[in-house]
Amino acid sequence: MQPAILPFPQSLQRDEGSCDLSAVTVNCDSSQLAASAELLQATLSTAESGTPLTLSLAPDIETPEGYRLSVAHAGVTLEAGTPAGAFYGCQSLLQLVATADSHKIPCLRIDDAPTYAWRGMHLDCSRHFFDVAFIKRYIDLLALHKMNRFHWHLCDDQGWRLESRRFPRLTQVGAWRDRSVIGHTANRERRYEDKPHGGYYTQEEVKEVVAYAAARHIEVLPEIDIPGHAAALLAAYPQLACDDGDYQVEAHYGIFPDVLCPSEETFAFLADLFAELAELFPFEYVHIGGDEVIKDKWQQCPRCQQLMRDQGMTSVDRLHGYFVSRVEDILASLGRRAIAWNEVMEGNVDTSTTIMCWTGFDACQQALEAGHETIMTPVECTYFDFYQSTSLDEPQAIHGLASLKQVFDYDPLPDGVSEALRPRILGAQANVWTEYLRDTATVEYACLPRMTALSEVTWTGPGRDWTSFCQRLPALMDTLRQQGHTVADSAWKPRLEFTPATNGGLSVTMACDMPGTVIHYTTDGSPPTTESPIYRAPLVIQQSCVVRCMSVDSVTGRCYGDERQHLSIHRALHCPLFRLASGELHEAPELARLTDGKLGNERIFHGFEWTQFTDVDNDLVIDLGSSQPVTRMSLNFEAGAHRELFFPSRIEAYSSDDSQQWQPLGQCEGDALNNGAVILEADTTSARYLRLRLENRDQHYGPEQRQLITRPVHLDEIVVD
Repeated sequence: MQPAILPFPQSLQRDEGSCDLSAVTVNCDSSQLAASAELLQATLSTAESGTPLTLSLAPDIETPEGYRLSVAHAGVTLEAGTPAGAFYGCQSLLQLVATADSHKIPCLRIDDAPTYAWRGMHLDCSRHFFDVAFIKRYIDLLALHKMNRFHWHLCDDQGWRLESRRFPRLTQVGAWRDRSVIGHTANRERRYEDKPHGGYYTQEEVKEVVAYAAARHIEVLPEIDIPGHAAALLAAYPQLACDDGDYQVEAHYGIFPDVLCPSEETFAFLADLFAELAELFPFEYVHIGGDEVIKDKWQQCPRCQQLMRDQGMTSVDRLHGYFVSRVEDILASLGRRAIAWNEVMEGNVDTSTTIMCWTGFDACQQALEAGHETIMTPVECTYFDFYQSTSLDEPQAIHGLASLKQVFDYDPLPDGVSEALRPRILGAQANVWTEYLRDTATVEYACLPRMTALSEVTWTGPGRDWTSFCQRLPALMDTLRQQGHTVADSAWKPRLEFTPATNGGLSVTMACDMPGTVIHYTTDGSPPTTESPIYRAPLVIQQSCVVRCMSVDSVTGRCYGDERQHLSIHRALHCPLFRLASGELHEAPELARLTDGKLGNERIFHGFEWTQFTDVDNDLVIDLGSSQPVTRMSLNFEAGAHRELFFPSRIEAYSSDDSQQWQPLGQCEGDALNNGAVILEADTTSARYLRLRLENRDQHYGPEQRQLITRPVHLDEIVVD
């Protein structure tokens, strides 16, 4: 078994014997490594005649962050080409000591350096504010994982967090919102915590954080998100908007139409603001946002339209690019470079802008081919506000699924990227958006141990091994918990997978990403125990039931997870669906989930498990294959946990033998729909085709649109009996 070092080194060779570090004498031959020597002295027990631990600069180590660690029976030697390399070598050594038996670490030699230069973590402090003590605690976690970039998201629609002495209203007004939405912002019924939320970092606190990070060889990347996500800024300085709207710091989450006007007044404001920021943050890069810009107000603004005519622009996308280029010029005058989210590519921005790619491979490929340096942070696996498993006991997240294994398997170098373009990929980071991470414990739960997996991606690189990672991980998790951190155990939770069974029904597979686990299950809806059957082979389900499972760690005996799925074995199971338009049936494979036998009423809401309807009128047809007796259709529009979904305004069901002549089966509307579960019963009829009309005519207030809108309706299954 490999030593519990995370991220794992590029090269580790074991030797016979061990080295006793119960007492050490730290020797340092370079003042440049004094900080690392002090770290070891503060952490380890020292004595004048202890085991020698020598730190040295080694010019032959050319990789800036590389190090060489040699552990022999007689002592330890740590060599590095730079202070950063020595610091990372200390992290590896201290991890060895933390898991050592009686302070005896194995004799070995490590030659190590990172795969990527950019190894980062982001933290959104706008949606929820976190004090300086936690920011330092977060930075310590980055340092432990040999990460070197802290992306500090300091402003958004929900709050401005950076003190500006030039523009005091940014914190007097923009740092506070009157209330905060409780539950998911897209829920059917909105509830609020009616008390102010906010805060900000003084300039002295920012300097303190930057210095704290620098001592751990971490650069702080500040983000001022413009021109969109600007509600808090415009609440403080509404004259920078395109109109005379009543701007407020947002209590909801989402994408709002508030946008800075690309006026000379705005750019003068930003020049002064970034001049202040440059005094606080010495890093060469500044993140300027640029994502999710709703450009409707630019379309309607006379000043914007005149600017477009003056500049020969034919679209507001080019106006977006113009805005970015003006901000880039401001930053260049301050000796800084811009990083922006990949949406700025729509505006044909200059290649001097480094692109942070979050929307997928196509955005990355476009940026690389256009000549941009890129930082990879794909939403599918590096957004740590996503769920970590499908188990019902997971805390609320925004949506999506990014398991520990998905993070570990991520490769920042996408398939298809040519050899010539690869050097433009600087590295990768994870983003921690905090709409639904309301306190420090939930932030840590979201990050740990996914941060650990990402560190192996960015440091260890292609040589990483999942089995080895899983063997080394528990020791670090135990250490983190002993230090008071909140660590997720989601990787130990099982998952259920389903395929059509050969002779009808469903085949159920149970799996767990973590090796060394045993899965117990029930099929009657009762909670499984260690006395429940052990999963050994796929189950064939021929009758409706609720399958539940949990996993047990075969080493510790701990139980994990509450994975469950309500299965319905019904007449329409796996039957094809069609959309009916102008009297003709059109194949609709995207509707296949409606007859896959899986209901959502026992599960956390995951959008990828439901079918969403955004149209006002929706006309669906199921082909049963032959004429069959039908007495009931059951529909469910409500999830099991963490979301309150919208219901249709009216449902009508029909039957037919030829898909041309339709006979009514039943209908439902109004209050009868208000619990989300609908049963349409009729006298027994025989039919091959069943038609379902969903009307979605109700209007609901949309905070993002600031008007009444039609909300999407979600349906998990059409059960036919």
